[in-house]
Amino acid sequence: MSTVFLTTYEVIGALDAARAHYAAINAAVRTQWAFVTEVNGEGFRPDSNGGVRSIFFHELPPGWRKIGSENGNVEAVPHKGSNLGKVAARKLLELPRAPQPHALASAFGYNPPHFAIENGRIYFATDLTVTFPSERIFLRLPRFADDGFVPDEDKLRAIPESEFMAAIEAHNAEARRLREAQEGGAA
Repeated sequence: MSTVFLTTYEVIGALDAARAHYAAINAAVRTQWAFVTEVNGEGFRPDSNGGVRSIFFHELPPGWRKIGSENGNVEAVPHKGSNLGKVAARKLLELPRAPQPHALASAFGYNPPHFAIENGRIYFATDLTVTFPSERIFLRLPRFADDGFVPDEDKLRAIPESEFMAAIEAHNAEARRLREAQEGGAA
């Protein structure tokens, strides 16, 4: 058994590939939200493959089956025993899926022969973009000694966790400042 260690990289090269990844995510999510709006939903729960798992409604509409509730909303999936539900289920299957972080990691050569597993826990690649004070794209990769990954140093720069967290804090502080300024101007 190998020890898993998370390594954070900043994307410094091949930014077009990273931006295309995020553009594909944004396009898929816009289409998913358009469907949610079309069926009078309030929100949705994504599935693990970048699709739509379920939709939240104020009240359960015809053709939908309740699977739970959250914050006063009904969580539902199409009821495939009804014509309305069959149509909704078909539309859900046709919605685009948002690319997952492993797809971006793969574009940078991260394709380990097996999942990073430690103590029965599976680790997955994650990604994050911050836009304040400037755009920075990060990949967090679960590494283990024999994963075979050798990052291209012209495209990925390993950074300490403290630099990653500082970038997140700077982004959040500026986003909060902008939101408060906007709310103050709207009052």
